[in-house]
Amino acid sequence: MNIDEPIHLEGFTENWSRMFTEEQQLLSLHLADWVEGIEHFGSTAIDGMTAKPIIDILIGVGHMDRVKFVTGKIQECGYEFLGEAGIIGRLYFRKRGQRSFNAHVVSYEGALWNDNLLLRNYLRVHKEEAVRYGDFKKQIVQKGAQTLLDYSNQKNKFVREVLARAKAWHKANT
Repeated sequence: MNIDEPIHLEGFTENWSRMFTEEQQLLSLHLADWVEGIEHFGSTAIDGMTAKPIIDILIGVGHMDRVKFVTGKIQECGYEFLGEAGIIGRLYFRKRGQRSFNAHVVSYEGALWNDNLLLRNYLRVHKEEAVRYGDFKKQIVQKGAQTLLDYSNQKNKFVREVLARAKAWHKANT
């Protein structure tokens, strides 16, 4: 099982939101009694954002004793299970085809859940940050990042900096 894969970027399309909604409905049919939330996150969830054309889905599990059952149900929906894939506390799944999805199972309202949704919400409100982030992603691809792991590693510091600003914004507004 190789987590690395070729990547490319595309301009924003309204189809991403529809694709998420349709996949969320499928996952909800299988997971409704076992998870507390299913959210669209990542760059495809930000209007106008350049992104890999892969829909990221955050699945929040309230009780970790449900993870084994949830894992099986997600696999029944056509996803490949890739373990933690380098992020402690997250279970990573991918589904590739005409439509591509990543599913990330995390503790509901835990740090990974909260940080991912905070970053998404911050970028939705702060369009200039979303533009900067999109431009940064284009630059690293133009400079040679052609695989998922290289791309992710190169943008890691930038994302941490944006998340820090998002946390400060959230703290100042709550």
